[in-house]
Amino acid sequence: MADDERTPRRDATDRPTRSRDIRDAGRTRRRFIWLTGTAAMAGLAGCSGGGGGAAETTTTTTATTTESSDSTGGVPAEYATATSLDGTQRNPDSLSSQEAVSYQDQPSGGRQCSTCRYYIEDKNGDGVGACAIVAGEIAPEGYCVSYVEYEG
Repeated sequence: MADDERTPRRDATDRPTRSRDIRDAGRTRRRFIWLTGTAAMAGLAGCSGGGGGAAETTTTTTATTTESSDSTGGVPAEYATATSLDGTQRNPDSLSSQEAVSYQDQPSGGRQCSTCRYYIEDKNGDGVGACAIVAGEIAPEGYCVSYVEYEG
């Protein structure tokens, strides 16, 4: 028997198109990587450093912000560019919202705004202060995830 009779020959139409399979696999791979990266970023955004675990529960409430002027970041003029306990100057153009930092008007685990390095003490006698990095009026007994203990 001749060699041609034992092994069937394939012509060009019988061959799988590897280039198409590779291109589709590349698209699927890219999409998978993109989706995985997007999911990871969303997960990391949720882990913004609250420090809580199963043993610690935190009740979040949003304080009412008195908007005296948009140009001062929602606080009276005395606070617009005031300095915090550690000397950080407040910039009304680069403040986080209270919602973004999970601000609440109660302390959390002994941590409260009046002991935070970014807290700006009461300047007009109304009992509330401000923050060098968060918009709006801030209660001295409040708390947010940006809390850093003042050591001065």
